[in-house]
Amino acid sequence: ATVLNAARRQFASHGFAGTSNQTVASSAGLAHTAIYNHFGSKARLFTAVFVDVQDQLAEELDRSVLAAPDAAPFPGALLDAIEALREADPSYVEFLASMYTEVRRHPELRGVFQGGQPFPILDKLRALAAGQVGGDAGASPDDAMWFWITFALGLAQLSTLADATTFAATVAAFRRQFTTTPQAASEV
Repeated sequence: ATVLNAARRQFASHGFAGTSNQTVASSAGLAHTAIYNHFGSKARLFTAVFVDVQDQLAEELDRSVLAAPDAAPFPGALLDAIEALREADPSYVEFLASMYTEVRRHPELRGVFQGGQPFPILDKLRALAAGQVGGDAGASPDDAMWFWITFALGLAQLSTLADATTFAATVAAFRRQFTTTPQAASEV
């Protein structure tokens, strides 16, 4: 956990290319050989960080859904989860905001994230999205899942760019927008 926390913070702050196993080890209070012995490569360490972050996101989604079982999971549970991760440690959201760019830039990451074994967070988001397809008769749960992933990534990007007040106001605006009925929205 110490290594994953240190690596997440380094990757979030300095990107994949700007992070070395040496800097992660130093941040974790370990010798750099410990990183190689346990993870084998920086790409595997990056993947382990992503798995840890997705597990944290899944826990927060579950917690939010359980707290409001009668509410639609999107966007409420997703907004709750992102806010909880950001409060716990902003590097969770900062890592998510940057990881897709890093995957695109680095071939050693691309093989892990594209066309490989699907990550469990996709199944969780797909299951939550299954009831959120909405009025589009041609939409599928996968369409809705990718919509919400894109939505979450946009919020993660905003989280890294905006101050806490702006981010909180934006989340509040999304909550109002998504919970407003069409009739109420037309009256505004």
